[in-house]
Amino acid sequence: MSRKNIPTNIARKLWAQCGGFCQNQNCNKYLFARVEDDVVSLANVAHIIGHGKNGPRSEHELAEYIDKDGMANLIMLCLECHKIVDELESKFSVEEMQTWKAAHELKINSLFDFPQICDERKLIEQVNDLLIENKIIFEEYGPFSNQALRGTSGDALTLWRRRCLDTILPNNQRIIGLIEANKRNFPYPWEVYRQMMGYKLHADSFRDNCLLEKKVNDYKLFPREFDDFIKQRLGLPVENRERRSQEELEFRNATVSKYIENFLANHSFINSMEKLNIAMFDVDLKDGRSLRVFATNTYFFTEYTFEQVRAIDPAIDAIICSNPYGTYTPEAKALCIENRIGLFTLKQFMGAIHKNGDEFLNYLLQNERCNRLRNLKSLLCKASVPSGFQVYIFGSYLRRELYKDIDLILVYPIEADQELISSTVESINQVFEDRSSQLDITVCSEAEYETMSLEDDNRTRIR
Repeated sequence: MSRKNIPTNIARKLWAQCGGFCQNQNCNKYLFARVEDDVVSLANVAHIIGHGKNGPRSEHELAEYIDKDGMANLIMLCLECHKIVDELESKFSVEEMQTWKAAHELKINSLFDFPQICDERKLIEQVNDLLIENKIIFEEYGPFSNQALRGTSGDALTLWRRRCLDTILPNNQRIIGLIEANKRNFPYPWEVYRQMMGYKLHADSFRDNCLLEKKVNDYKLFPREFDDFIKQRLGLPVENRERRSQEELEFRNATVSKYIENFLANHSFINSMEKLNIAMFDVDLKDGRSLRVFATNTYFFTEYTFEQVRAIDPAIDAIICSNPYGTYTPEAKALCIENRIGLFTLKQFMGAIHKNGDEFLNYLLQNERCNRLRNLKSLLCKASVPSGFQVYIFGSYLRRELYKDIDLILVYPIEADQELISSTVESINQVFEDRSSQLDITVCSEAEYETMSLEDDNRTRIR
């Protein structure tokens, strides 16, 4: 059985406690690594007392009573420290790891000591300065920036992600902390605090999407009302509220035109295209099919967004995340497939139109397939697979973007005894147990494998 995911609120608290650094006090490594223009997360949520009877430190007296996935039993570590504390568990006691966590939290909190400010204007000026810095970054590198629309190298997206981590997230935390730390210094009810709560909802969602990859349906966009309120309190001019919606319309209009003119006009499988409005166009394909395509400009496409699109035109055949930074949730993808609608990034759409039916709806990019194979091979290296044994992957995992399980075939040599075969299966199951998918292993001898026949055979050896 797959293990349940860590609850969102627990993950939020862990991120708040660790501040983006490994909580091993002898490490404190920054949990994001840069390799040229790419940023890779090194963060691992580790269990102080592991699951099951054989989990790390599972013999501790608290093992029977503690919530294994609760806040008290989790610690944020880098990949290296997580592996060390689990494989050398006898050298890292429960008490020592709890001490790491407590000391680290105190250290992070000390970095965000907030001054006591009794002059409301001075406090609001600090908040406004932080909002301005965030705004400049958003306009220069954000989802609706000129760089996002016109750039093709990916540098804008890389810089946007970096600035989210090193500037916007800390600024959000600072804004909320300043107001919360000083709310007792002003008459109750303090309107600044009330207005900030809407901003906090946005900041929480933004952090989830940046750090935890929790793409939620009701994603809280930046509340313009809070920015307007702060500026009005300072007597500063407020921007036209209609500007953002107009920017988004212009962005989507330009994006649809860009798709048609720059990417799809010369596509070998397209006969013709017709732009219908700022969001939709029709595509006639070489095989005689016609597709009505909706280009959404949402940052994260969710089930909620799907219902909005269907309300505009229920006859949509495909949806493209038009924003260069845009992506979609697995839940939204599943909902679209259920309704026989394709949901894609632009790159996926350009490949998917060669396919029909379920292959169109479930199109998987070749590089995504290669990444899956690479990840599985890396994972399988952690298992004890004896010499002479072979492992194959097959099925929907290599064919569909969404899949329900991971199907493996373990092929053993004829001379292998049952005990060795069973221990190999157990070892493979153990290294896969933290994955969110169900693992199904078919075990057979070399002779049996030679006679095996599969419909839509895509067996690929990974060990």
